Amino acid sequence: MDDTLARPPAGPETPPRPRLTPASIASVAVGGLLLCTWFWISLFLVISGISALPALGSGLLLLVPWLLIMQLAVRIEQRRAVAIHGLEVILPARRRSWRTGVAGWLQNRWFELGTGAFWRGVLHHHLAMLISGLFFLAFVVLLWGGWTGAELAFVHGPLELGGLELSRWALGAISSTCVLLAVVMLLLGALADRGLARGLLSGSEDDLREQVAELAERRQGAVDAAAQERLRIERDLHDGVQPRLVNLAMTLGIARQAIRADPDRAEHLVAEAHGEAKAVMTDLRQLARGIHPAVLTDRGLDAALSALAARSRVPVELDVDLGPAGAPMLDREREAVAYFVVAEALTNIAKHAEASHALVTVSRDADALHLRIEDDGRGGAQVRRDGFSTGLAGLTDRLRATGGALEMSSPPAGGTVLRAQIPLPSAPAASRSLPRPITQEVPR
Repeated sequence: MDDTLARPPAGPETPPRPRLTPASIASVAVGGLLLCTWFWISLFLVISGISALPALGSGLLLLVPWLLIMQLAVRIEQRRAVAIHGLEVILPARRRSWRTGVAGWLQNRWFELGTGAFWRGVLHHHLAMLISGLFFLAFVVLLWGGWTGAELAFVHGPLELGGLELSRWALGAISSTCVLLAVVMLLLGALADRGLARGLLSGSEDDLREQVAELAERRQGAVDAAAQERLRIERDLHDGVQPRLVNLAMTLGIARQAIRADPDRAEHLVAEAHGEAKAVMTDLRQLARGIHPAVLTDRGLDAALSALAARSRVPVELDVDLGPAGAPMLDREREAVAYFVVAEALTNIAKHAEASHALVTVSRDADALHLRIEDDGRGGAQVRRDGFSTGLAGLTDRLRATGGALEMSSPPAGGTVLRAQIPLPSAPAASRSLPRPITQEVPR
């Protein structure tokens, strides 16, 4: 589905006033045309497809195209509700495929079939055609009655019906009433179409609760990731830098005491302290790189991942495709998350996997940044939150904070594959031509 392109107004919620425009009235006429054509074709496809399913599943030849057409029709109805009726269409988060290409597209279509929003959209599509079509047919019949009454009044004169004589004025009054009722039918059809869209497409409290639950999960992911990062920095400072600084201070203190009594020993101690100071500077530089590497800010994700691969003790094959040259730049948050996913994965491979080779693949499409890290090690990796080996748990939290997720395959027979998907933000508002429905894509 599309990214978030329209949001409800802030402040107290007030029900929007019905909006009758030429476009909403014209949509009633379109509904009448669709009722006479596509409505019956759609019913024939679904009824014939379901009836033919027992015949070795041959009904799928009709149902599959119908379902694909329905997904397109639901999208059109959602945009029509926004553009014509001015409604806010809010859709709950849904599953996204990890695959790319045709396989990913087909799986996304399958996932969409399992959402209540899709089936409500299908119901709305057919009810909108039926209701709008009936109002339009009533409009046509009344308009024909008004035309006929006017023709009888002005051309044929008074009319006698079963002993009752209708004068020209009576025929004119009947004609005017029919025309007025015809216009009323169009207006009522537009209002009914808007009410139907508001009831079935604009979203419910349950949808909003799902949105809130998803945002709460993302927030918790950000909190957990920050806590993991804080603990890592504290551990690195306490176990690495702090003891070396204490040792450096003690060495300088001994050298200060020996500088008069034993200048040679003092000189040796100062030289030792100088070397220790440079080592501490290296440790601090590594720690700062762990917080946010400078190469990521200066040269971008591709160069930062190349530097990671070059420093890895395990040979790494790197394949990075961040889209065409004119593609928008990744924001700092997603670049950092992608960098640390790869960094932590390569660290785990070097420490625990006993692998001889690793493959890192980074690709990007319109919706997400896809990461795949694979090794030929011993396998058996697990996401643990017991205070030990928490690297994968930290990655899970980082990805959850962005709305993404981590998928891992690590059989004991050997080899581990990590797949991470980081959703990309929506396009800037300046590039939008029409508001679109609100939705959020969340992989599962």
